[in-house]
Amino acid sequence: MEPKKPIKSESMDQTIARRSGVGPNELIAGWQSVLSRMLHQMQTFSQPARIVTFQRINSHEQGVFQNVTQRVRVPDQAWGVYLPPSVRNQLMYTNQGLSIPADETIPKDDGALLFSRSDSHQTIVNGLLAHPPFATAVDVYDSGALLAGYVYDGIDDCLANLSAVIETHLS
Repeated sequence: MEPKKPIKSESMDQTIARRSGVGPNELIAGWQSVLSRMLHQMQTFSQPARIVTFQRINSHEQGVFQNVTQRVRVPDQAWGVYLPPSVRNQLMYTNQGLSIPADETIPKDDGALLFSRSDSHQTIVNGLLAHPPFATAVDVYDSGALLAGYVYDGIDDCLANLSAVIETHLS
């Protein structure tokens, strides 16, 4: 029997460089701009240290939102938005004049989370509450660059660590 080879682990810097290159990137800057516009549109409803969402969400999404707000602490100088799948699908499909695809073609997730400082969207923390086979992940964008990326074993693991990520990047 051959000895097992050690698993090679790449550093966060190596992962980011492999995913998007180092420094600002047009694609990343464009995505951050989309997220910034969403946050700007929700700014009227924002409250420091709170996560807000939309008035009309289904009962499952309400349960997810309650779980998120109970488990994630937002620092006083920041705020967040829970973007449920029903709203995202409306933004991506219906508002673009397209039909929402059949269920099997829509990524399976419980929504997305956006966080920024109350006075600036220069740094945005963006989480996706995905179900397998997709990865639950949190990306941090800063001035058009991917600053950090975190991948979790599942939604519970993500929510258990999200407060620390927000504190690290938005305090």
